[in-house]
Amino acid sequence: MKILVVMTAKATLHLLDGEEHPSGFWAEEFVVPYQIFKAAGHVVDVATIGGKAPTVDQTSIDPQFLQWVRPQGSEDRDAANAAEYVEVIESTPQLKKPLALESLTAQDIAGYDGLYVSGGHGAIGDLPKSDELAQILRWWLAGNKPLATVCHGHTSLLALRDGEGRWPFEGYRMTAFSHAEELVTNMAGRLPFVLEVELTRLGARYEKAELIWDSHIVVDRNLTTGQNPYSSKALAETFLKQLGGV
Repeated sequence: MKILVVMTAKATLHLLDGEEHPSGFWAEEFVVPYQIFKAAGHVVDVATIGGKAPTVDQTSIDPQFLQWVRPQGSEDRDAANAAEYVEVIESTPQLKKPLALESLTAQDIAGYDGLYVSGGHGAIGDLPKSDELAQILRWWLAGNKPLATVCHGHTSLLALRDGEGRWPFEGYRMTAFSHAEELVTNMAGRLPFVLEVELTRLGARYEKAELIWDSHIVVDRNLTTGQNPYSSKALAETFLKQLGGV
């Protein structure tokens, strides 16, 4: 099987106070699913807007920071995880020369079995603004094949509309990075929008874990969503089941 991974190409995020905040993709949200997909024998391609090599958010590979983005009481493997993320990122050729979203045709998209949108705050800055990504997602939805997003990867869904101007995911159960989690980041109150608020406004039936930063996955029809970085493993494993894998 073939899986297309869509990622942000933004290295910074423009905040409401004018700061260009260092950002990018979140390491765990790419590395963990990528390794699970590859271990299952799938071909994995990476695509970004403009085919630009994605930038890893440096805090997502900082062992001292990772303790703050996993649930209280969870196992401390922060140093080992950070080292593993760096090794995989540096050794993955698809991250150095990703496909350009603009170059992908309907026929190209039809050749994939699964589409996964990785996250990171950088996604706020480019994924919801790309007409080309919106077209790819429309082709994907028309094919009725499994789609997965995690954390801020859901920003890719915000601009979609059907022929009647409605959001195609209205009424879907889903999860995403929560407002409570945003409030404990150093960007609280300065983000262009809060994802939980936007999804709810558009008509999603939003759900989240009882414990902040805990893993939470929701499956509704062909859409699999994960709440936060710690959800990456469960999301990837669930997505494989949606694809008919093990």
